[in-house]
Amino acid sequence: MELRTAAAALADESLRDEAVEVIVAAGVDVIELLLDELVDPDSWIDRSGGIAVLRRFGPVAYRALIVQLAIAETSDAVELCCQALGIEPASDTADYALEMCSEDPEVRAGSAFVLGYRRRREYAPLLVPLLADPVQRVRVEVIAAFGRLGRSAVPLLRQVRASRAPERRYALAALAQIGWDTPEPRDLAVLARWMQAKIAADVPEPFVPQDGWYAIRTTDRAAVLEAFDLSDPVAVTWSTGTDIWRGHDSGHSRTAYGEHADCARMYVSPVLDGWTLVFGTPVAAGELDRHDHELSRMLDIDDDYTSDGREHQERQARCAVLSERFGQAHWYGQNYESGCDDWWGWCLAADGKVQRYYYRDWCEYAEPIRVGSGHAAEAGLLFDSTEIENPVDRNGFRQQDGIADTVTPMLIAARASVDPSRIGANTPIQGHGVLALTGCGRRLGHRGAFGCAPGV
Repeated sequence: MELRTAAAALADESLRDEAVEVIVAAGVDVIELLLDELVDPDSWIDRSGGIAVLRRFGPVAYRALIVQLAIAETSDAVELCCQALGIEPASDTADYALEMCSEDPEVRAGSAFVLGYRRRREYAPLLVPLLADPVQRVRVEVIAAFGRLGRSAVPLLRQVRASRAPERRYALAALAQIGWDTPEPRDLAVLARWMQAKIAADVPEPFVPQDGWYAIRTTDRAAVLEAFDLSDPVAVTWSTGTDIWRGHDSGHSRTAYGEHADCARMYVSPVLDGWTLVFGTPVAAGELDRHDHELSRMLDIDDDYTSDGREHQERQARCAVLSERFGQAHWYGQNYESGCDDWWGWCLAADGKVQRYYYRDWCEYAEPIRVGSGHAAEAGLLFDSTEIENPVDRNGFRQQDGIADTVTPMLIAARASVDPSRIGANTPIQGHGVLALTGCGRRLGHRGAFGCAPGV
């Protein structure tokens, strides 16, 4: 059957299936020609047959359909494009399509954000072409939007992944944003091999953590996972694990968990000079009720939230219990955002007892919290200096020359255990790290920034 004969045969239901296959076999160049003809009021091609062809092309046709939708001049043209895309036409459908086709990447990114934020699941096909947008910021917003749309978008993304559309590569990242269990088994197998190869060549590089982490004097990863009530460990590279705690703008992993970005998972590092570092906020199964209550209070914009200070007691108690099991257990933390929310601190425990706890909130009127008379790691260091207004930069280092002896969490970590910002070629390293779920994360599963491999 020739192409023109096939186009005419679309009107015959007994021949339509064969005609559709003939037209699709002619290649993607047919799509725009077919669309131009279908939106013509005097078109000779059967409308329902033409829509069947476009649906058979699938995601490969989405870009042309959305462009046609954006410039549609009649309600019939809008309805035709929507039918081919599998969405219900509405008053804002063409407006969203127009934004998706904008020459301004900020408009494209903003539209993707709105669709995700408003959970407009019915408009998921409009997001597909932007998966392969030439601007990274747009791609990031689209992947995050699919994460917010959730599992309802999985069949569509799997269809994109199975197609020859240029978006197929990024559809895999969008699936991972929804959940690491959503890609097809063949993709998971490829990812597993890819991650194992990355781990084999992995060389940890220095980085400065944001927020808190623990340092445990042990080489027993299984015992650390048990001690923190962590489950479902997934082998990852150092960069994949630590990127989550480099700051609050860490992209996919943070947006995938929303308000639970800090507490859903923890990264358990390789053994670094005899120490295992654990990044993140631990939440055991028995702590979920209080965790959820406290988080709700923090997120309530109508509530005048004030911390009750219990986190200080909880950190000390946790370090004491960990040190009783492992001999030495430390907590370090720092937050630098150039504002009143800046803070730092450390807790050093050994043999079941807290030797030192220090916490400094850089709010103008806050007094430091001190437990213990001091620690050998603090010897000779300057505390609570009032000589300068802004004593450290966001990495915890002195901004002024000649005052290098001022105490910081990174300096205490370097003296007492391992400083993540000074890891280098001379640091003895054993094994690889894992991302594992907390009690909070077990309700959500693994998701977020791509770099996952099933198993340990």
